[in-house]
Amino acid sequence: DTPAIELVIEAMKKIQQVTNRLVTAVPKICRYDYVNAVVLNQAGQALVFESPRQKSSGVYWQILSQFLSNNSDPFTAVQTALFATTGHKTNHWSYLGSHSIDTEQDGGTGYYFCARQACQITPPQPNGHPTSLAKWVPLTDLRYALLDGRIANVSDALTVSLALLTLIRP
Repeated sequence: DTPAIELVIEAMKKIQQVTNRLVTAVPKICRYDYVNAVVLNQAGQALVFESPRQKSSGVYWQILSQFLSNNSDPFTAVQTALFATTGHKTNHWSYLGSHSIDTEQDGGTGYYFCARQACQITPPQPNGHPTSLAKWVPLTDLRYALLDGRIANVSDALTVSLALLTLIRP
C-alpha cells in the first residue's frame, strides 16, 4: 500500500508536469481536531480494529479514534468514544500529549491517550466501520504492527509509540 503522503506528492508532481508550474503548497490533510487512544483491557491486551486492505492482501489495524466537534473537551470525547464504540469504561487514563498537523495552515490537532484496565460494561454498539473487526491483541503484536505496516495511519502509529513508551518500565 502506498502511504497517503506519497500519493499526494505524486499528484503534485503530475500537476506540475501538466501545468508547467511549481507546486509548493501541500494540500490540507486533516482540518479537524481528533482524539486517539490505545486501550488496554485488564489482561494487558490492546484493542485494535482490523480491516482488510483495499488494494492488496493483508490487513491493517486502527486504534480508537474520534473527531472532535466544536469546543469539545478531548478527554470527555475519548471517554465517550470508548464507551460508545466498545461498551468499555475505565478510570485509568494517561494523557500522552498532542500535536498540530500543520502550524502554518488551518490543520487539526490530535490529542493522544492511553486507557488501562478497561472493563466491558455493556455490549458494544455498531462502530460505523462495517468491515472492521474489534479484537484484543498482546502488546508484543502491537509493537510488531508498528514495524510491519499493519498500523498504517501515522497518528495511530504515533499514539501507539507514545503509549508503549509510557508502558515500558526501566
